[in-house]
Amino acid sequence: MEFVADMEYIIVRNPQGKVVPLEHDDVTAVIYTSLQYMGKADRLLSLNLADKVMYRLKIMRRADNHFEVRELDQMIKFVLSESGYAEANQYVTSLSEKMFAE
Repeated sequence: MEFVADMEYIIVRNPQGKVVPLEHDDVTAVIYTSLQYMGKADRLLSLNLADKVMYRLKIMRRADNHFEVRELDQMIKFVLSESGYAEANQYVTSLSEKMFAE
């Protein structure tokens, strides 16, 4: 993944203030599960959409590379909508909250 190679890390901060590193696989899992609820369980599509999310986060680069879970949700929802999978948006928030609540 050359387009995120220069970004050493992305950190996600949950509402309780806990910070966790964001990995491509985490984003892929949220997208894949959301698409599964729609009946479109496609791993390759999930990987491609996760690439778009990570790329857009790189564009939004911040000095500390910290993003709130809410911002991550919004980015995933935007990419899903832009790609024609807006129906999957309703599942994104609950999935990412579960993933980053630990």
